[in-house]
Amino acid sequence: MAHKILVLDFGGQYTQLIAKAVRKCSVFSEVVDSNISADEVSEFNPKGIILSGGPKSVYEDGAPTIDPKIFELGIPFLGICYGMQLMNYLTGGGFVGGEGRMKEYGETNVSLDSGNLLFEGIGKSISAFMSHGDSVDRENLSPGFVVSAETEVHVAGIANSEKNLYGVQFHPEVTHTEKGVDIIDNFVKKICDCPGEWDMRSYIEEAKRYVQETIGTNDVICFVSGGVDSSLVAVLLSQTEGIGTIFPVYIGALMRKNENEEVQASLKRAGINNLIFVDAEGRFIEALEGVNEPEKKRKIIGDFFGELQSEIIEELGLEEEKTFLAQGTLYTDLIESGRGVGNRADNIKSHHNVGCKFIDDLKDSGRVVEPNRLIFKDEVRAAARQIGLPPEIAEREPFPGPGLGIRIVDCAEESSDWEEINSKVAEVAREEGLNGCVLPVKTVGVQGDARTYSYLGMLWGDRNWSNIRSAAKKIPRRVHSVNRVVYSFEEPKEVIKIKTFVTQDNIDLLKEVDYIGREILSENGVNGISQTIFVLFGLGINSKNRSVALRAVSTDDFMTVTPFEISWKVLEEIRERISGVNGVGSFVIDVTDKPPATTCWE
Repeated sequence: MAHKILVLDFGGQYTQLIAKAVRKCSVFSEVVDSNISADEVSEFNPKGIILSGGPKSVYEDGAPTIDPKIFELGIPFLGICYGMQLMNYLTGGGFVGGEGRMKEYGETNVSLDSGNLLFEGIGKSISAFMSHGDSVDRENLSPGFVVSAETEVHVAGIANSEKNLYGVQFHPEVTHTEKGVDIIDNFVKKICDCPGEWDMRSYIEEAKRYVQETIGTNDVICFVSGGVDSSLVAVLLSQTEGIGTIFPVYIGALMRKNENEEVQASLKRAGINNLIFVDAEGRFIEALEGVNEPEKKRKIIGDFFGELQSEIIEELGLEEEKTFLAQGTLYTDLIESGRGVGNRADNIKSHHNVGCKFIDDLKDSGRVVEPNRLIFKDEVRAAARQIGLPPEIAEREPFPGPGLGIRIVDCAEESSDWEEINSKVAEVAREEGLNGCVLPVKTVGVQGDARTYSYLGMLWGDRNWSNIRSAAKKIPRRVHSVNRVVYSFEEPKEVIKIKTFVTQDNIDLLKEVDYIGREILSENGVNGISQTIFVLFGLGINSKNRSVALRAVSTDDFMTVTPFEISWKVLEEIRERISGVNGVGSFVIDVTDKPPATTCWE
């Protein structure tokens, strides 16, 4: 891998997407902490450097920066979002940001200088994804720089072609940006002069070497869920020579109806033999009794997996200090858990396989092996196909280990400015010919690379996808106390708060709802959904029963997602069928992008 691109991480939620986009151009990339020295960069010998986004402001005390000597190495640079602002600032540009700045979130029209090498062949304008509060002033550009792109309100691109320094305020690495990968391809091939030689076969061989070097001859427990991530790891382990005994383990936690049986059968067909099955649903429910705070729930679930691992090691008669844990952790999990390469990323949500005490303790002792830790879902699927996993696993919808436990959401208390929030939501909804309000339910979101825990907005009225989606995008931008929007099939004449925890009754209810909903989607031939999520939440809308939300999304990498547009006929069938389930009241659909909402609600 003679040709490499180095990505410097400032804690952005999309840092590894940058590396992934470079790899889509068949060029190898690696992410490092932004505090790397100029000498260390020279040893790496990259053909180009990309500066990531990040949650801080360039002018803040303690904001991450880089060794200024790196700019003297003569290496081409591309700064993205925070990276562009920092590059402008460090090379002599003026102040960025400040109070009163208009923030930009989501898809925005950007005019391009098509004569600029970075935008060659792209066109005069694109729809690009923005997620920023600060911006660069046209009047305070660094010497030698010109404006190469702009929106109606901000500078969106700068360039110093003589020194091969380029910057964009938008995020070309996310799928929501039109021709974003083409822009990165221009940078790595036309500006950095890299040929495209790297592919997924190369990564599989690198992963096997990593497994050998990490585990050695020690034994390893491999947690498998039946999904593509952990199944790929199990097969990689089985194909890696020279390591100790592999013990594949499937834990029946808070899984969907009939899933334990289905998963065990599919793993057997995939050639994963000697599977150890642990049925622990009741124990997970007991551990979550009375808990409703999302982060606390996730950490309880994660640490309980650790307890089960210790029990399994003891039952197998293994030596705990010499037994490794292999798991299917993706870089998505690391980023959202604030465990990015430089550890600067905000903690959006902990994962059962990242950020919990038992995992941190294992990592401190060097006993965790995660071959997928630097790749994303679509890359894992490509590797799974390459390595020979059957389509039923390679293409399976993800279902995280915490399962139904993070799909049961409690009601919340109203804030002191509740009426003002409600009024603003209703105003935006009216602009799109709809009705709207805010609901006393909080969910986890990601805005400006930071975690939010904010209210749920609700729309109702004319079933026009274009207007609904437009309102759902506008509301979080203009009402910062809302990070997620749903569409209701009925007008909310009465809203009743209902305390809602993880209990056996609620788990059973959600299992039945999920089973019926997915069955209807299958019967109607609905294809192309990346993930289907049913949520039980603690509000009775015109009913004394809890409500159900459907979150169906389309995505490649799960760092950004788009609501999947299911036909109204199929949605009506789902609403009718699940409303007949005892204990279910209203039915709504989640119509929010990620960001500002996360894929799951908690």
